[in-house]
Amino acid sequence: MKKINLYRVLPLVIIISAVTVFVIYNNQLNKKFMLLEVNSIIVKRDNWQLRTTEFYLQDGLRIDSTFKDNFDLKIGDSISKESNTNIFSVYRKENGIYTFYKKNALH
Repeated sequence: MKKINLYRVLPLVIIISAVTVFVIYNNQLNKKFMLLEVNSIIVKRDNWQLRTTEFYLQDGLRIDSTFKDNFDLKIGDSISKESNTNIFSVYRKENGIYTFYKKNALH
């Protein structure tokens, strides 16, 4: 019977564990965004993932824009959303005043 070499299997176990933790963490952030009422401004944009752009809000929440949900958002946009819904409104600043831009829905 052949023994399994632990040093060959360990990197695979670490990678699978890291991906699993990453997926669970992102899922929890998306659930939190859906559950809470949101009135916040986009303060940061990051596209370190290949097919996803993350928009960070002042209150610590995040909106992910993907090829499936491609949101036209910019830093400084105001996001407003009622609790327990996936539909959010985007307000864009024009001449120093926020005006309604459009509604989006997370899938």
